[in-house]
Amino acid sequence: MIVPILPQVANDTAAYLIMRKAQMIRKDEMWFKRMLVAGCVACFLTLFVGMATAKDISKKAGTTGLAFLKLGVGAKAVAMGGAFTAVADDPSGISYNPAGTKFLAGKQFLADYHNYVLDIQSGFIAHTRPFTADLSGGVFIDYLNFGDFTRTDINGVPSGEFSGGDFLIGANLSYLIRPELAAGVNVKYMHEAADGYGVDAVAADIGLLMKLPDSLTKVGLTFYNLGGVISGYTDHKDKLPMGVRAGVSHSLRELPLVVALDGVLPNDNSFYGNAGVEFYKFKPLYLRLGYSLFGENYKTGSGSDTWGGLAAGFGLDVKDYHISYAFMPYLDLGTSHRVTVSGGF
Repeated sequence: MIVPILPQVANDTAAYLIMRKAQMIRKDEMWFKRMLVAGCVACFLTLFVGMATAKDISKKAGTTGLAFLKLGVGAKAVAMGGAFTAVADDPSGISYNPAGTKFLAGKQFLADYHNYVLDIQSGFIAHTRPFTADLSGGVFIDYLNFGDFTRTDINGVPSGEFSGGDFLIGANLSYLIRPELAAGVNVKYMHEAADGYGVDAVAADIGLLMKLPDSLTKVGLTFYNLGGVISGYTDHKDKLPMGVRAGVSHSLRELPLVVALDGVLPNDNSFYGNAGVEFYKFKPLYLRLGYSLFGENYKTGSGSDTWGGLAAGFGLDVKDYHISYAFMPYLDLGTSHRVTVSGGF
């Protein structure tokens, strides 16, 4: 009588295990959904608070040094309004979320040229690669050239010219905690020089990036520029522009569209939000549009203020490379043009 019962016992055991597995999957999915909802609510609240207070100049504005750290890098990220914390899908993402390098495939590079306002120019170069199945990393360089200025004496009499600029070199490591969750860290050294004087600083970025079970949604969190100035122009040492940024991105099932939202809390300004979209219906052509509430800082009350915070651009796949362009108006200061080339090797 025992033998005939065995198949039934086996079937009951299998059914129970399948049921328990399904329960665990549903539990994980509910946890991920709660995380997504919390992330979306946080981002929308940040956008709302930013819009409500956008007309007020923060008392903390202008209280940090090394302002080039706030310019952003990468034409794709800039064209999407800087909402890149949860996107981070090219090597420029190393600057927005250091955990993003873990989800990049193979060895990749990116070179970015930025024609900023008032003849100021900057550039960014990054290389990323996997080391093991769980560990990836990269190196990156960021620079800004102020251009030439006329030196004058105390009476305003010209006495020659001088130039200046900023330079940053950094290294990245990212680790896969779980198949859907990665953590990353950047360490950075920065130097700013002007007419023979210099500033040196060191800092770190710490980030988390998580893919949700739907494979369409990602959430990210980054603490950036955690560090300080180690030597300054004088005995006074400015603080670094540090803060925290949280983001969510989602690829729509029904439309060929990626939507991204970021909320940013800096130590030298008020809350602000970034929003961006990428439309890829016409691949290999990608169309991008973004808006950042940080653009309120560029408004002066002139007729061109309407465009403050807006950004736009496009990307194009050319063989094994991707070329991106971004345009961003700085209102009365001028316009910013950025070109990026990236690819694998």
